Amino acid sequence: MPQARRLRRLLISRLWSHYAQAVFWLLAPITWLLVVISPVRSWRWTEMQYATRILTLLTGCPLRVEGYENLLKLNQPCVYVANHASYLDGPFFIAAIKHPFSFVAKVELDKQFIAGTFLRSIQTEFVERFDVKKSVEDIQRIAQAVNKNRSLFFFPEGTFTRTPGLSSFRLGAFLTAVEVGLPIVPVAIRGTRSILRANTTRPNRGVIHIVIGKPIHTHAFTEKEKKDSWATALTLRDAAREHILQHCGEPNLDRKRAINA
Repeated sequence: MPQARRLRRLLISRLWSHYAQAVFWLLAPITWLLVVISPVRSWRWTEMQYATRILTLLTGCPLRVEGYENLLKLNQPCVYVANHASYLDGPFFIAAIKHPFSFVAKVELDKQFIAGTFLRSIQTEFVERFDVKKSVEDIQRIAQAVNKNRSLFFFPEGTFTRTPGLSSFRLGAFLTAVEVGLPIVPVAIRGTRSILRANTTRPNRGVIHIVIGKPIHTHAFTEKEKKDSWATALTLRDAAREHILQHCGEPNLDRKRAINA
């Protein structure tokens, strides 16, 4: 009987996995095409939101959002920073937020036809991760491109792996926030890694939690740090990372920070 129950659970899991893959591959090409050909940005955003919500509904993987009231009190654009655990992070955050924003992504994605075409259609900004001089130029370019009605979204870890845990944060998002004078909004995403890990195409059923923190206003830290942009960026990074670490449900992989704490 125990073996029979295990086999039953395994069979149900495999059947659900194939079903979820079928739903995704039905929605993905349609959504990609609609977003690429839609002439208005707000239409593209609505199409992505509906597609992701349909995906959660049909697969039985609910999306739960906490802290959205923190955005209602914010009367200006912001810089979102979130942990990165899966390819699902971006789509689910789009489904959770009503107002459009621009992703900031690694420049390697811009060179890919499918991903690059889609990301350019939703006004993604691409940055260099490994060339320090070019990275600084990218930050300045993004800072100049940002206007009063445009929020940015960063994954400061830069990438994700199969291993659970919060890696160290790059400073690009926080330097950009200081340069433009926008508040940082930390976002913790939990559950996406267990649903779809890196280097796999077989999903698992689960629940996605998104916890939106209170805005961290850069001007307060700028005054304390005597307008030193690097010192302010470091302070912002630590404050945002602390919120994400508390709510992402994964361990701290930044060993130096953990040892010093």
